[in-house]
Amino acid sequence: MDINEAWGGDTAALNAFLKTCGRIDTVNLDVNNQPVKTKPHHQRIKMVLNTGKVVRVDSIFFVADDMPQFQGGEKAMFDYLKKNIHYPAKAKANKIQGRVYVQFIIERDGSVSRAKITRGIGNGCDEESLRIIRSMPKWAPGKMRGEAVQVQITMPVKFTL
Repeated sequence: MDINEAWGGDTAALNAFLKTCGRIDTVNLDVNNQPVKTKPHHQRIKMVLNTGKVVRVDSIFFVADDMPQFQGGEKAMFDYLKKNIHYPAKAKANKIQGRVYVQFIIERDGSVSRAKITRGIGNGCDEESLRIIRSMPKWAPGKMRGEAVQVQITMPVKFTL
């Protein structure tokens, strides 16, 4: 398996592999690439095999010079969500309303990856939020110094009756 496929795919399998063959080191960095314990600017991730060989080094940015943009802008994103989201029947029946917070990565090619719920409301809303985020079309990627980078985003998905 190509390491790029493993990195963006089944993280549980990758973690199990690394426990026997290596480790993942993460360091939170400030804008000057200095380690910080406070709110980071980005995170450097290094995959190291037990032999000492570095398999991959990457960074995920929380803030970029040019943040990722949904194609067509913010209004187009809200229109996309409004048009494509399906209110779960269980949530409707239980009169559940609120916001589900989804964290995801906009990759260098603009695709959405590694979506996960950071705060949910249940009754099918969490699953629907993941479905809608994962099905988004490609974004314009984030950029640092003119180069496309991975950017982590946390976005609320609002459910209102």
